[in-house]
Amino acid sequence: MNAKHMWICLFLVFYSAQSPCTACTWITSQYRILSRECLSQLQKMVIKNPKKSERIFHNFKKFKTENQVRFLAEVTEQITELFNVNLDSAKWDSGALDNFLNILNTRMLNELKNCVSTKEQRHTNMTLKKHFRKLKRILKKANYSADSWEQIRRLVRNHLTRMDIIASNLKSALTG
Repeated sequence: MNAKHMWICLFLVFYSAQSPCTACTWITSQYRILSRECLSQLQKMVIKNPKKSERIFHNFKKFKTENQVRFLAEVTEQITELFNVNLDSAKWDSGALDNFLNILNTRMLNELKNCVSTKEQRHTNMTLKKHFRKLKRILKKANYSADSWEQIRRLVRNHLTRMDIIASNLKSALTG
């Protein structure tokens, strides 16, 4: 499945979520700061700079705010789980990797979970889980090679960039 189809699937599952969400001021004030820091750390992890992402994620303005917050939390959690697998062959700056995981897990994920009610946290987006299971299979099939990790790093960078766009739209919705 190509990236466009994957995002269409994520979009459809995201849109179908109906759980209510409490308004979260953290997204309006801190999400973008941590997201940029996360992207910066992810960029520092490599020796060579990868090609820039050629596509820009489409706008999520037409979706409910609470579903967007939930989506951000779920993607962040899946990315965190993905990077908790065999990283030995990845040729990344270990300090940048540690900072990246710290920002994702202890700062962004915890705050996003605080924005989503307990009921919503139990209901996980299955299409999203399938996507990240596929990424884990790609890594396993390639024996967690440095090249496969680099492919995943670039994909995660694209995901984080798209999530930043969603958060930017959320900030407008929550403050407007």
